[in-house]
Amino acid sequence: MKNRITVVGLILVIMGMAAFSCQSKKETAKVPQRDMQAVITDFHNILRPLHHQAVPEKNIEAIKDSLDHLLSLGDSLAIAPVPKDWEDISDTLKTLTHNLTESGKKLREAVKSDSSQKILNAFMEYHDRFKSIMMTLIDKGKIKEEDHEHEGEEEAKEKK
Repeated sequence: MKNRITVVGLILVIMGMAAFSCQSKKETAKVPQRDMQAVITDFHNILRPLHHQAVPEKNIEAIKDSLDHLLSLGDSLAIAPVPKDWEDISDTLKTLTHNLTESGKKLREAVKSDSSQKILNAFMEYHDRFKSIMMTLIDKGKIKEEDHEHEGEEEAKEKK
């Protein structure tokens, strides 16, 4: 009887360990990644008002409030699949998106420092890293410049 209880207990322990092991190795559902062009559009839509409104007004809180979302998009951009018609510049894009994520780390550290000037400087560096991606895409004919103009830029160009 004692042996039977021991064997049953051992079997229960093994079954419990097996169940736990299966649960910890459970496959996660694969979420389709958005391509780089879609992430760029979302990134630009968050970055643009910060650059053209928050920075001139030195509205650090607006930058802080958007920080997690913006950095998340920057990280997504670095791993997003490159559209087929951009594959000829994929190495360049990989380097530029890596630079963006590194700059994002600096921005997060600047926000932790709570120094307004450091935050503004790090934000501008982050902006400029993104702008280098955009300018590369425009220069290589992958996107049209007019598709990414900011409010007021078209009028300013017409006045020149």
